[in-house]
Amino acid sequence: MKGTSLMAKSKSSWATKVSAKGTVEPFHAGWWRQVVAIARKDVLIEWRTRHAVITALAFALVSLTVASLSVGSLRDEPNLSAGILWVILFFASCLSLSRAFTKEEDARTADFLRLTAEPSAVFFGKFLFNLLLLTLVAFVTVPLFLAVMALTVKVIRWLVVAVGMAMAGMAAIGTMVGAMLAKAQSRATLLGVAAFPLFFPALAAALQATAASFGAAPDAKDALRFLSAYTGAAVLAGLLLFEAVWSTPER
Repeated sequence: MKGTSLMAKSKSSWATKVSAKGTVEPFHAGWWRQVVAIARKDVLIEWRTRHAVITALAFALVSLTVASLSVGSLRDEPNLSAGILWVILFFASCLSLSRAFTKEEDARTADFLRLTAEPSAVFFGKFLFNLLLLTLVAFVTVPLFLAVMALTVKVIRWLVVAVGMAMAGMAAIGTMVGAMLAKAQSRATLLGVAAFPLFFPALAAALQATAASFGAAPDAKDALRFLSAYTGAAVLAGLLLFEAVWSTPER
């Protein structure tokens, strides 16, 4: 108890010192150091275990195999192919994001992280790690999907932006939901159920832009604008609201 009080006091003193310098808002030097430390820790842990990456990629590969055996080539079905791609990416992402906060809960270091880091820094550090993870999953899955389904991309930049923005939005939403479900059983299932309503607008826009990149529509700019705005709003909401989800209430 004494040690906890000292850490809380130390955090309070640090915050006061920061306030005196006029840097109470995010993005000061100390805040970025916390972000980098949290993201780096998660990257090193994942590099050693590779649990999230292997699980997500295994699901994606199995799904691709089943889809290719079921429907074959989708060269003339841009809408259907976009739908199948995003079903695979969404559930593969859920498998990756379900363990976002379990490392701290399993090691019982979550309370220490709450005491020593700003909630917004925890969110952004976890967000960056999750974004890196989802980018890796998409980087492997999307080219394989295009090859297996014999698809031709008409406008590749639309596909790249759609996947990139959607993965960023999923990382932001998944980080928030993952924090709320860190102590729950069946986290992967619950995360998919809880995140889907929040991610649905971005998913619909990403699907529309992806189908357009396959030739289903002449333009994807409106869908990409909406997707970019929604992703930005999700990240901003995470920075502002994460403290309510992550901080331990005072007793």
